[in-house]
Amino acid sequence: MNRLQSVGVTLNPQVIEKIDELAKLRGVSRSEAIRISVDIGLPLLNLGIALNAERALTILEHTQLALSLLVERQYPDDVPQLVNMALNNVREYHG
Repeated sequence: MNRLQSVGVTLNPQVIEKIDELAKLRGVSRSEAIRISVDIGLPLLNLGIALNAERALTILEHTQLALSLLVERQYPDDVPQLVNMALNNVREYHG
């Protein structure tokens, strides 16, 4: 079992507002929202990656839509199986 240790952090009101929005969206406490943020952000920072989340998500979404369009046009019979495989991967790797 992971033991949690308390640390004091001072944040500006805009960041606290974003943390609270994340907490509400996820149905978790403010502390859990901060832990989620650190769990996601710290590995990227350790790799030296400064991520523009909006740009990255736009690129991912555009790539997904373009690939989906190609598959639907060229291999329509494979679409249901690919969607099921994608949903299974989401559950397995991102649940």
